[in-house]
Amino acid sequence: MQQSRQSSRPQTLSRHRRCFGRPCDPARGFTLIELLVVIAIIAILAGLLLPALSRAKQQAQTTLCRSNVKQQSLATFLYVDDNNDQLPFAWWYNAANDDANKNNYQTLIVAYIKSSVFQAGTATTNSDFARNVFRCPTRQLENHWRQFRNYPGTGNPWKISYAMNQYVLSSFPPSVTSPRTAKLTSVARPADTFQIADVSKDLNHPAIIILGKEADGSYDVGYRHGSKYPQGKANLSSMDGHATAFSALQTNGIIMEFKK
Repeated sequence: MQQSRQSSRPQTLSRHRRCFGRPCDPARGFTLIELLVVIAIIAILAGLLLPALSRAKQQAQTTLCRSNVKQQSLATFLYVDDNNDQLPFAWWYNAANDDANKNNYQTLIVAYIKSSVFQAGTATTNSDFARNVFRCPTRQLENHWRQFRNYPGTGNPWKISYAMNQYVLSSFPPSVTSPRTAKLTSVARPADTFQIADVSKDLNHPAIIILGKEADGSYDVGYRHGSKYPQGKANLSSMDGHATAFSALQTNGIIMEFKK
């Protein structure tokens, strides 16, 4: 009896693929339901990714800002070395001869940051207050001053990002009419003594005198990083050169008036 032989002919795949339980038609596009499903998935992924990207961007801006504060602090020490241990003034008032190209600490330490002299300019767009290490990217997104989105015609015409401790002036308090300053070696506790920090949109000025809330509810310090101002943190350099961040609730132990 002959044994039956299995055909050596290979089996062929079915030409009829199935898509979502139906035969696939190469000419058929997505149905409305399928398209809505895809859009929903994309929306969910975007909802998960965008907040993370936003936080990463904010953290990068905070890191850059802290680096700016650190570099200004290093420039301050170079200035001190070249000026018989005298600290640069934060700001002083020279009455009729008052000039933003001469009356603030940025104009004194700029020589240790770039080769050209400090140019205050007439607006944020052409001012050294908003260039190089004097520019905080987060500050540039804020109002120009207080509730005014753009320059209101009064106050400083530039967005200022950083300020120095006004108590470096030998005569302050109360006087700000002399540029004479204290010596760095007179700072008894340099690691705890305020040097340079983010300045607020409320103040928008190169000299800070208070760490907490003013009587009118405003702040000198720019607590803008990580959360909406003033619930965020500010970057700070101390008189020993180290840089850190602090909130309005973390000011205990930070010394402003070090000449007592």
